[in-house]
Amino acid sequence: MSAPRKGDPEQARQINTHLILDAVRKQDLVSRAELSRILSVSKMTTSTIVSDLIDKGLLVETDSNISGSPVGGRPPVLLTLDTAQNFIVGVDIGTTTVSLVVGNLKGRIIEQRRIPTRRDRTVESILEQVGDLVQELLDSVAIPFASVLGVGVSVAGLVEKKRGFVRFSPDFNWKDVEFQSLLQDRLQLPVVIDNCTRAAALGEMWYGAAVEAKTLFYVNVGYGIGSAVVIDGRAYEHASEFGHIHVTSSPLKCECGKMGCLEAVSSGRAIEQFANDGVDTKTETDRITAKELSVAARRGDSEARSIFEKAGKYLGRAISTVANLLSPELVIIGGGISRSGDLLMGPLEKEFEVHTMDAIIETTTIRLSKLGVDASVVGAMALALDAFVFHQSQLVNR
Repeated sequence: MSAPRKGDPEQARQINTHLILDAVRKQDLVSRAELSRILSVSKMTTSTIVSDLIDKGLLVETDSNISGSPVGGRPPVLLTLDTAQNFIVGVDIGTTTVSLVVGNLKGRIIEQRRIPTRRDRTVESILEQVGDLVQELLDSVAIPFASVLGVGVSVAGLVEKKRGFVRFSPDFNWKDVEFQSLLQDRLQLPVVIDNCTRAAALGEMWYGAAVEAKTLFYVNVGYGIGSAVVIDGRAYEHASEFGHIHVTSSPLKCECGKMGCLEAVSSGRAIEQFANDGVDTKTETDRITAKELSVAARRGDSEARSIFEKAGKYLGRAISTVANLLSPELVIIGGGISRSGDLLMGPLEKEFEVHTMDAIIETTTIRLSKLGVDASVVGAMALALDAFVFHQSQLVNR
């Protein structure tokens, strides 16, 4: 990425500010001269912006030496993100669990909380729960609200990021909810929201298994099945409903109302439904969970293995369709069901190879998420960092 040389000077400054902050994030320790060289920005412009970022508490200088410095010479003054003054909160609102993290500007998690989602799942109830949890989290590490630059939130459903709007979330039965502005009013902090799977993909790109990837297809296999598409390092911000690809003619009704969707055979909900078919369950605690089923499968239970094989098979078949269409360099499988590991991945990879062109198989890698069940909440933190540190000039120039 290169900065503009013509046009609106303020816009050029904003873009250069973003480039400098992002370069410092990726390099960690870097001199002003090196920043100027890497970004092809003049030394004067680089120095002016860096000085402003230091004044605003986003960057700090250090005299630490680096490998390759002249022996006996004066070590260069290096820059790094300020991890002492400013913080970010990430929140993942899941169907069963709400996860929160507070981290510094390098994305290091300082404290984390994970508690059950309130059962009623109404907008007001979740807003209250998240507001209380953010306060408790910050109090536990003695971080004042004034030191929080912003809050990133991931939530399942059709989310319009630019509007901060949840158009539809079947897991919560929310429709047309201005969740971003509602949470901002409650917290009195800047808030940005996005779909949980796009957030997870961002988390993997910043801190996980996709740090070097430019083209990525992320699959979130949890209660449902979500997906995110990243092309040339940028997430596709419209709906990517991979879980509702038609994969079977079996009369299996999906929660979306359609028949034969991938989610109806390969999601955590579907796996548990298959496991409990014919089982006399009087209470929720009597039901077999996906986690318990994976334990049984590893102990040699053939029926349990068969359920995972079916789920993996259909996932592999559906992923091959996406691979043949987009040819991503990397496919990441995340979500709670990904913890079943080879039970899912073995049949998935086998089916993928059967249905995918050889040339695309050679250039596409499939791997499990590095961040696991924390991908969405780590991604929510990255979402806030990206919005309130790297792209929002009003924050930098406050």
